[in-house]
Amino acid sequence: MEPRSHTQGAGMGLENFLNTVVVVSVKDGRKFKGKLRQYDEHMNLIMEDVEEISSKPITKHKLILLKGGNISDVSA
Repeated sequence: MEPRSHTQGAGMGLENFLNTVVVVSVKDGRKFKGKLRQYDEHMNLIMEDVEEISSKPITKHKLILLKGGNISDVSA
């Protein structure tokens, strides 16, 4: 996957979040906090140094791929 430019990722605004820490909520209620590295036109996200903040205890992941169809929210 290659990072998208403003015109390629039109409407998503994810280019503003690249290489920053974001919180991603998925449809099953879990939340992931980590650095957004890449995304594509389907809103598939690659994140690194991720904490699954909805789990007790917090689960840590070095690298994850979140499928765009499962994502409900992305915030800074």
